[in-house]
Amino acid sequence: MNTLLFALIIAALCWLTSSAIPMWSRWAFYFGAPLVAGLIDGLLLGELTYGLQVGATIQAAYIGLLAIGGSLPNEMAIAGYLGVAMTMLSHSDPATGLAIATPLGLLGVLCLNAKMALNPIWVHKADTYAAAGDIRRLRRMNLFASQIVPFITYFIPAFLCVYFGGHYFTAFMAALPAQITAVLTLIGKLMPALGLAMLMQALAKRSTLPFLLIGFVLAAYLKLNITAVAIVGTGCALLHYYYMPMGGKQHD
Repeated sequence: MNTLLFALIIAALCWLTSSAIPMWSRWAFYFGAPLVAGLIDGLLLGELTYGLQVGATIQAAYIGLLAIGGSLPNEMAIAGYLGVAMTMLSHSDPATGLAIATPLGLLGVLCLNAKMALNPIWVHKADTYAAAGDIRRLRRMNLFASQIVPFITYFIPAFLCVYFGGHYFTAFMAALPAQITAVLTLIGKLMPALGLAMLMQALAKRSTLPFLLIGFVLAAYLKLNITAVAIVGTGCALLHYYYMPMGGKQHD
């Protein structure tokens, strides 16, 4: 695929999923960014299987990620869309991709903090226009002005990284000694265990523990693959939703 077009798409995904998409879709496109990126990048680069492997490996490390008080320890848009793209462009092992995506996500927190710190400028202007009854300018503040800082902090760095950095990043990864590559791969294999531990900590409630046990038995003893377990889990979730008494109390 044309490098310019690919860089534009990845940069647009980093920018849009971080600040411009509706809140109801952020659960999939933002918190599930590595998986979505694996699918999109795999299709764009003609390596779907490889893209899904990279995306799933990176997603496993963040599967238990929680936003506490609106604060995130990692920028998922950068770690997902940019991390998967750079891993695939450098033809690195999927396990090594996590060691690539994690530092990018940590640097992406700077983009998130800049957006949070500077965007209140437009909020205050919007308050002024709202008090004056100027709906047209109020809409401009909310829809367009609020995207200036995210565009600068997300789109431009991501575009430059993919467009100009792909070749150099590939050369850099190829020049690394085998020992360092082995360490990066080991770290990549350890991080998903941490992510799963975080997820199990979140599931350690009376209301959700039975589902965890059912999933464990299906995978460990009945040897069902992930698709079959997901289908059974969806069925259990629907039963829980439809047959649980409305207003009933859940005891965690």
